[in-house]
Amino acid sequence: MNTQTLFQKISQKMRTDFEVTAQVVHSGSKGTARENILRNFLAEGRLPTKYAIGSGEVVGRTNDTSKQCDLVVYDRLNGVTLLYDESTQVYPIDCVYGIIEVKSTLSKSELIDALEKIKTLKTMAPEGFGLRIIGNDLVQCRARPFGVIFAYGLADNSLDSLLGNLQEWERETDHSLWPNYICVLETGVIFHRGRPFEVCIDSTQIAADARPFAVAHNADSLFQFYCALHDLCANMVLAPLELRHYFKPSIRIGKYIVGGITGVMMNKEDVSPRQLRFTEAVIDRIVAWCSAKGPMRFGELLDKQFGPMRVGEHYSPAALNELVYLYNPDNLPGLHEIGPELFARTEKGATFARPCLTNALNLDIDNRRYIVTMDSFQATDFDVNGAS
Repeated sequence: MNTQTLFQKISQKMRTDFEVTAQVVHSGSKGTARENILRNFLAEGRLPTKYAIGSGEVVGRTNDTSKQCDLVVYDRLNGVTLLYDESTQVYPIDCVYGIIEVKSTLSKSELIDALEKIKTLKTMAPEGFGLRIIGNDLVQCRARPFGVIFAYGLADNSLDSLLGNLQEWERETDHSLWPNYICVLETGVIFHRGRPFEVCIDSTQIAADARPFAVAHNADSLFQFYCALHDLCANMVLAPLELRHYFKPSIRIGKYIVGGITGVMMNKEDVSPRQLRFTEAVIDRIVAWCSAKGPMRFGELLDKQFGPMRVGEHYSPAALNELVYLYNPDNLPGLHEIGPELFARTEKGATFARPCLTNALNLDIDNRRYIVTMDSFQATDFDVNGAS
């Protein structure tokens, strides 16, 4: 069998099916019918069974939501839908490989519309998304979800003018939010190149110095699109779905996704007990300081905090071996190093007699666990108005 000829015939059939949808009067129904042509093409055994094709919205771990996505490629085996009916589906971003925006004709305005939807989705997955500890190593388990555009034709433009529109948009957009692939049926495709002859399709490959290229594959454009989509899926590994993040979502602080950010300040006369939120500058400071020091085992941290009190006996071996980052720029002592008088009474109640490591807060910053000493901060380090 000549596979190239086979896909050319399939492409011709998709073109015919697209032209038939012109008889549908209602614009919404017409759009759905055209999305279904591509959905059916992919659903007919062309992607492994672990990949499912849906449509709807994607929600992140920070209560942020994507725009309506034409096609959502998600994990059929281990993923879930938070809401599912014939007209509306909602997917947690942990289950999503990527989206495909489907356009009848790809004018500049339609291109920008699709690019902005992809940008919104990719913004929901921060740097470090999916980091997991395997042994003693911190491993990147997944890339950002991919964003692909598929169109049945051009408007009053050309593939080269479309490339120029994309270049203009990308100049004002961070490379981590660029699209992975664009296909115009029976016309051509657009993708990025890095080093000479290096094809950059995966999100991890699209660096700041990558440049988009257009190739007029004509009748073979569908086959090129199919190969790219399959490989995008195959090269991605989703981190385990942890639904608890959607019950009490993290928040976005600048470029970071931060969880566990509420706490009580102690030994601070200028800050009353309340819910507090760190500023972005403080998160930058914590991450930079801890990155320079490197992680430690959680069991080692407990020894620093409590000394011979053997607090670690209450934890499993796996928990004790978890890697954590300790933010302790003031080199504060552990509870066992304070002395016999552990606590003092003030008008606000009992507090530690002196600043120590035990007065610490757990933070989850981009899926890395940080233990931060609360006595190392001042009132100006918090955004009280933005408290959660």
